[in-house]
This record gives sequence, C-alpha cells and structure tokens, in this order.
Amino acid sequence: MEELKRRILSDAVVGEGDIIHVDMFLNHCMDINLMEHMGNALAKRFRGVRITKVLTAESSGIALACFVARALDVPAVYAKKFQTGYIDPEVYSAETHSFSLEKSYTLRVSKKYLDGDDVVLLVDDILSNGQAILSLLELVSKAGGEVAGVGVAIEKAMRDGGRVLRRMGIRVEALATVERIEGDRIILKD
Repeated sequence: MEELKRRILSDAVVGEGDIIHVDMFLNHCMDINLMEHMGNALAKRFRGVRITKVLTAESSGIALACFVARALDVPAVYAKKFQTGYIDPEVYSAETHSFSLEKSYTLRVSKKYLDGDDVVLLVDDILSNGQAILSLLELVSKAGGEVAGVGVAIEKAMRDGGRVLRRMGIRVEALATVERIEGDRIILKD
C-alpha cells in the first residue's frame, strides 16, 4: 500500500534495536483517513473469504481491527491484557510476551464473543516475532473456531513472525513490509 509506505518512510522513527516508532500516525496519534484506507485495503485482500469476526490484541491493533471489521461488515473483538470488572469471568486465555515492552501478558476474550462457528481474521498493527498473533491463534483454537488469516499494517521481514505463521499454513497479508533497517533508515520491500 503506497500511502502507508510513504508515511513510514517520511515519519517513522527507528528506535533502539529494530523498534519502529509509528505512534505519530498508526497507534498513538492516529491518522484516521490512513487507518480507514488501511482497513479497506486489508478487507479487500480477504474479500471472498468467509469471515465472521476480526480479532486483535489490546491495544495497538484495535483501531486497525475496527476499520477492517467495518469494511467487512463483521464485529471487531479485542483480547484484553488485564482482567477487569468489565469482562465476563468466563474467558478463553493465552499467554503472550511483548519483546518491545519486555513484558508478558495473559490475553483474554469472553466466551460470549468467540465460538466454534466463527471464522476469524486476526489483525494487528505490526508483525515482528509473532507472539501476540500466536496467542490469538490459541484463543481461536480454544473456542473451536477457524482462522481465515492474518492481516497487518507492517511486517518486519527480518524477524521470524511472518515466516513462522506461513510455515504453519496461515495466510499472512501485510500492507507494508520492512526488509531491513540500516542505521536509522527503514528499507521497505517493493
């Protein structure tokens, strides 16, 4: 998606290691027009595939998941990282680890919102090591549902997440793919 690629190259900042800061347009201060275009682009890539729900993990993927769900005309569901009084005590849960935050979390989805009849599209902002997506896969499996694929705004090809998922036979669609980082330069795949 050229619009997203241009925005990455003009505004994204490389942090320590290979962290890519896109918080100025993707996951903290959001460019709503860009988010809508990304949601439509991911939905278009999965047109013709039966999808009943879009699932993401709290919190950076929520906005993109909502725009994808709207374009597909299905509900968006997000797995919560923290047990709150606002979530049903009957949940599916899976452990995940965020390498960028160096924290582990338990993802939870109420059993009311995910079941064996669901065909789920997993959505996230960035696919790096794939831990969050693997945990979402586990949640869908525990519910007895099926995964239609994974849609992300940005995939880091220099990390293993996308390769692992594809080896598992899961369809992965990325709107932009970071091939590598050279110093403070982001090199995108064509």
